[in-house]
Amino acid sequence: MLISSLRFRLIVDKLKGIIPWVTLLVSLVSCRSSLISVEEISQQNIDQTVHLTGKVVHVSPLIDRAAYQIEDATGKIWVVTTQNPPELGKSISLKGKIQYQSLPFAKQELGELYLVELEKLPIPLDEQ
Repeated sequence: MLISSLRFRLIVDKLKGIIPWVTLLVSLVSCRSSLISVEEISQQNIDQTVHLTGKVVHVSPLIDRAAYQIEDATGKIWVVTTQNPPELGKSISLKGKIQYQSLPFAKQELGELYLVELEKLPIPLDEQ
Protein backbone atom coordinates (compact mmCIF):
# COMPACT_ATOMS: atom_id res chain seq x y z
CA MET A 1 0.00 0.00 0.00
CA LEU A 2 2.79 2.38 0.92
CA ILE A 3 4.71 1.57 -2.29
CA SER A 4 1.68 2.17 -4.55
CA SER A 5 0.97 5.46 -2.74
CA LEU A 6 4.59 6.50 -3.25
CA ARG A 7 4.45 5.63 -6.96
CA PHE A 8 1.23 7.61 -7.34
CA ARG A 9 2.86 10.67 -5.74
CA LEU A 10 5.88 10.37 -8.07
CA ILE A 11 3.60 10.24 -11.11
CA VAL A 12 1.59 13.23 -9.89
CA ASP A 13 4.79 15.22 -9.26
CA LYS A 14 6.04 14.44 -12.78
CA LEU A 15 2.70 15.48 -14.28
CA LYS A 16 2.81 18.77 -12.37
CA GLY A 17 6.12 19.50 -14.06
CA ILE A 18 4.97 18.48 -17.55
CA ILE A 19 1.53 20.13 -17.67
CA PRO A 20 2.77 23.76 -17.92
CA TRP A 21 5.08 22.82 -20.81
CA VAL A 22 2.31 21.00 -22.66
CA THR A 23 -0.01 23.97 -22.17
CA LEU A 24 2.64 26.36 -23.51
CA LEU A 25 3.31 24.15 -26.52
CA VAL A 26 -0.39 23.84 -27.38
CA SER A 27 -0.91 27.61 -27.15
CA LEU A 28 2.13 28.31 -29.32
CA VAL A 29 0.95 25.85 -31.96
CA SER A 30 -2.59 27.24 -31.96
CA CYS A 31 -1.27 30.82 -32.19
CA ARG A 32 1.01 29.94 -35.12
CA SER A 33 -1.74 28.16 -36.99
CA SER A 34 -3.97 31.25 -36.81
CA LEU A 35 -1.48 33.33 -38.82
CA ILE A 36 -2.83 33.95 -42.31
CA SER A 37 -1.51 35.57 -45.46
CA VAL A 38 -2.74 38.78 -47.08
CA GLU A 39 -4.21 36.69 -49.90
CA GLU A 40 -6.31 34.67 -47.42
CA ILE A 41 -7.87 37.81 -45.91
CA SER A 42 -10.23 38.17 -48.89
CA GLN A 43 -11.65 34.73 -48.03
CA GLN A 44 -12.45 35.76 -44.42
CA ASN A 45 -15.54 37.53 -43.07
CA ILE A 46 -15.77 41.25 -42.33
CA ASP A 47 -15.24 41.91 -38.57
CA GLN A 48 -13.28 38.67 -38.20
CA THR A 49 -10.08 38.89 -36.16
CA VAL A 50 -6.92 37.62 -37.85
CA HIS A 51 -3.17 37.41 -37.17
CA LEU A 52 -0.87 38.64 -39.92
CA THR A 53 2.89 39.06 -40.34
CA GLY A 54 4.57 41.20 -42.97
CA LYS A 55 6.94 44.04 -43.78
CA VAL A 56 5.88 47.70 -43.56
CA VAL A 57 6.09 49.20 -47.08
CA HIS A 58 4.17 52.50 -46.67
CA VAL A 59 3.29 54.74 -43.72
CA SER A 60 0.67 57.50 -43.83
CA PRO A 61 -0.23 59.84 -40.94
CA LEU A 62 -3.91 60.66 -40.48
CA ILE A 63 -5.74 62.99 -38.10
CA ASP A 64 -5.82 61.18 -34.72
CA ARG A 65 -4.74 57.93 -36.42
CA ALA A 66 -2.16 56.48 -38.75
CA ALA A 67 -2.21 53.94 -41.54
CA TYR A 68 0.51 51.68 -42.77
CA GLN A 69 0.64 49.11 -45.52
CA ILE A 70 2.19 45.73 -44.91
CA GLU A 71 3.30 43.23 -47.49
CA ASP A 72 3.91 39.50 -47.37
CA ALA A 73 4.70 37.06 -50.16
CA THR A 74 1.04 37.07 -51.29
CA GLY A 75 0.13 40.76 -51.39
CA LYS A 76 -0.34 44.05 -49.54
CA ILE A 77 -2.98 45.40 -47.16
CA TRP A 78 -3.50 48.68 -45.30
CA VAL A 79 -3.71 48.71 -41.51
CA VAL A 80 -5.32 51.56 -39.54
CA THR A 81 -4.06 52.20 -36.01
CA THR A 82 -4.53 54.70 -33.18
CA GLN A 83 -0.97 53.95 -32.00
CA ASN A 84 2.28 55.17 -33.48
CA PRO A 85 2.84 53.38 -36.79
CA PRO A 86 5.82 51.03 -37.13
CA GLU A 87 8.94 52.12 -38.98
CA LEU A 88 9.13 51.76 -42.73
CA GLY A 89 10.87 48.51 -43.70
CA LYS A 90 10.26 46.88 -40.31
CA SER A 91 8.78 43.38 -40.02
CA ILE A 92 5.64 43.32 -37.91
CA SER A 93 3.14 40.81 -36.61
CA LEU A 94 -0.30 41.97 -35.55
CA LYS A 95 -3.81 41.01 -34.59
CA GLY A 96 -6.41 42.98 -36.51
CA LYS A 97 -10.06 43.10 -37.42
CA ILE A 98 -11.01 42.91 -41.10
CA GLN A 99 -13.01 45.89 -42.38
CA TYR A 100 -14.24 46.98 -45.79
CA GLN A 101 -14.45 50.52 -47.16
CA SER A 102 -16.97 50.84 -49.96
CA LEU A 103 -16.09 53.25 -52.77
CA PRO A 104 -18.73 53.23 -55.51
CA PHE A 105 -17.59 55.06 -58.63
CA ALA A 106 -19.25 55.15 -62.06
CA LYS A 107 -21.39 52.08 -61.33
CA GLN A 108 -18.34 50.14 -60.16
CA GLU A 109 -17.32 49.10 -56.67
CA LEU A 110 -13.73 50.14 -56.06
CA GLY A 111 -13.79 49.41 -52.33
CA GLU A 112 -11.00 47.71 -50.46
CA LEU A 113 -10.43 45.47 -47.46
CA TYR A 114 -8.21 46.78 -44.67
CA LEU A 115 -7.36 45.87 -41.07
CA VAL A 116 -7.96 47.78 -37.87
CA GLU A 117 -4.99 47.06 -35.60
CA LEU A 118 -6.04 45.53 -32.28
CA GLU A 119 -2.64 44.49 -30.97
CA LYS A 120 0.98 44.21 -32.06
CA LEU A 121 2.31 40.66 -31.55
CA PRO A 122 5.80 39.19 -31.20
CA ILE A 123 7.23 38.28 -34.58
CA PRO A 124 7.48 34.49 -35.09
CA LEU A 125 11.11 33.30 -35.16
CA ASP A 126 10.84 31.90 -38.68
CA GLU A 127 9.63 35.30 -39.98
CA GLN A 128 12.48 37.41 -38.52
